[in-house]
Amino acid sequence: MGLWFATALVTLAIPANPPRVALVPNAVAFRDAKHGLLGTGWTACAANSGFGCRPQGTISATSDGGHTWRVLLATNQAVVSVSIAGHVEWARFADGVAVRSLDGGRTWRVHPPPTSSPTPCPKGANFYKANQVVSTPNGKKWALCVGVAGTGNQSKAVYKLVAGHWKRIASTAFPGSGPTYGGISSYGYPEGLAMADDGFGLIWESRGTLYVTRDGGYQWTGLPKIAVPERDFGHSGAVLPGGIGFVVLALGGREVRRLIETNDSGRTWHTVHRWR
Repeated sequence: MGLWFATALVTLAIPANPPRVALVPNAVAFRDAKHGLLGTGWTACAANSGFGCRPQGTISATSDGGHTWRVLLATNQAVVSVSIAGHVEWARFADGVAVRSLDGGRTWRVHPPPTSSPTPCPKGANFYKANQVVSTPNGKKWALCVGVAGTGNQSKAVYKLVAGHWKRIASTAFPGSGPTYGGISSYGYPEGLAMADDGFGLIWESRGTLYVTRDGGYQWTGLPKIAVPERDFGHSGAVLPGGIGFVVLALGGREVRRLIETNDSGRTWHTVHRWR
């Protein structure tokens, strides 16, 4: 499958007997504290034929807060992104093709993904993948921007859309290159940002740690006891109003992963589910 879409939508049927055990997760999204989506698959399989594996993935759903997952769709591609927007559920495969469901995950159709919002991120060096804009159900927007990286460190910035203009509200310069404010260390490579309308948010990293904000992104607190630097690699996260958050962490960047949850704006966490 390439990066193209036919005019006619193609329905992807759910297998008669989908696998009972999903592959390890790459991405998670939640509609509320109980209902969510999970995208799984081994992304390195398609990138390296030497592993001797067959590319595959799943889209799964939970109705009990992530404790158990039911496979909705088995695919021949790793699923690297999932999201929920109102009654529409989205997933994206490793080759860039996107699918959506309008009926609670019963059927999925190939469909061009939603148009991405322009980012305020400065042009220049951008290693890894974290330049992104996130929007809340009420239309608030934040952006995570990354820049120069090396030896485990990376420049980072968080922006917020205020009165129609992007305002930089937290900044972390590469060591020795400028000022830092907002509480985010230069150590670690950011992987993603999630924000809720009430100002609760998360940034997860590889090599670094997990960060939480409770004031709309102006001040961030690292949680190295929850996500241990160099041991727990962040893959995906989701937040909901009321201080509810979920993060997928990989042990040492491997296929050993766990889903953790907070119900008190990141003050305490517990493990919901483990894979392998």
